[in-house]
Amino acid sequence: MKLKNFSRNTIRIVSRIGGHVAIVLSGETRVLPPHMEDAGIRAGLVPLDDVQSEADHIAALEAEAKENAELAAKAEQTAAEERAHALDEAAKKAKASEAAKKAAATRAANKANEAQ
Repeated sequence: MKLKNFSRNTIRIVSRIGGHVAIVLSGETRVLPPHMEDAGIRAGLVPLDDVQSEADHIAALEAEAKENAELAAKAEQTAAEERAHALDEAAKKAKASEAAKKAAATRAANKANEAQ
């Protein structure tokens, strides 16, 4: 596991098994063996895997939020297009209805003129 020393002090880690020693300077990143990881964390080193996974998690949440916003915008655009299409259809029907009424009135007037 990668561990980093964010403190200003040099940290000395001694393993309980085998007595291995690791010295981590200020700002240094080290890969410690598994049996020394707990001692390194207790000494003040920060595991970079956790920091990186948190950054990945935040990036995934931001990507998901962006995707949801895009889907919402697309749905809104589709709904607006459907409303516009429905209004156009209603206008066409009203125009056709008005034309049919005028044609019926014209026929009725022509029949009235012929009957005279």
